[in-house]
Amino acid sequence: MTETQIRAVAVVGAGAMGAMYAAHFVEGGMETALIASGDRAARLRRDTITVNGEPLRARVVEPGVDDFHADLVLVAVKHHDLAEALDDVAPFVGPDTTFVSVLNGLDSEEVIADRFGSGTVLLCIALGMAAGRDGSAVTHLSPGHLVIGTTPDLADSHRLHAVGAALDAACLEWQAPEDMRHEMWWKFMVNTAINQSSAVLRKPYAAFRTDGPARSLMLALAQEVVAVSGPEGVHLGDADLARWDAVLQALPGDGHTSMLQDVMGGRTTEVALFGDRVVAFGQQHGVPTPINQTMSWILTSARQ
Repeated sequence: MTETQIRAVAVVGAGAMGAMYAAHFVEGGMETALIASGDRAARLRRDTITVNGEPLRARVVEPGVDDFHADLVLVAVKHHDLAEALDDVAPFVGPDTTFVSVLNGLDSEEVIADRFGSGTVLLCIALGMAAGRDGSAVTHLSPGHLVIGTTPDLADSHRLHAVGAALDAACLEWQAPEDMRHEMWWKFMVNTAINQSSAVLRKPYAAFRTDGPARSLMLALAQEVVAVSGPEGVHLGDADLARWDAVLQALPGDGHTSMLQDVMGGRTTEVALFGDRVVAFGQQHGVPTPINQTMSWILTSARQ
């Protein structure tokens, strides 16, 4: 297979992450489009997004209205918006299009693969990003870095190398570890622990760095993920917990997790991707997960 250069990038989801990545792809010289339909497309055209004070120079592309072909699709919506987002992007993709999802959880790649074919999808996690959105203004202190990779049943190495070259051009740091499934589970552990504990306690990263009730809650949630990882064949352990602690210590102390931002904004949280998923693994393998079950009850009832 001949490696194809990525010249056109479609970003689905113009929140803090999506807009930040779009700005980098624009600066990297790639034709970059924000995919949206209906009222959302009209709003994006009307209210120009700024990224760190600069207007985002990406065109808004609407299905049924505009022509565009994406070499790369970066999916950055919330998981409950994923199905609609894939409907919107479908007219702009072909068999040569590669998908990268920066969604939380373990399932978005499978959803995309079911729709567009497993050979189009790479695994990806986003780490260390510090960004937020207020109205149409996006600010970020750091774009963090991406961890990308594949498995024998997903996209081949040619697509991985092409995406890596695009990330290099966009000045986005990335790495491609050998055991990508372990990396996905590590991020799942991290999200389950810090997102849920911060959302329930309404505390920033600094509250979880030193010993105390907040840190104890975070670690208890992480330990339940470790407990269910073994039966899933992943085997997280102490080294993975230590690695997360090193990342946590380097994050902005006043930074808020995405789930805390959702709670503060009165939006639906992603508890189904974290606590509910851990509980389901626990039930499947006979592993107790009472702390995640409690998080699920609290965060679910808060929206009812």
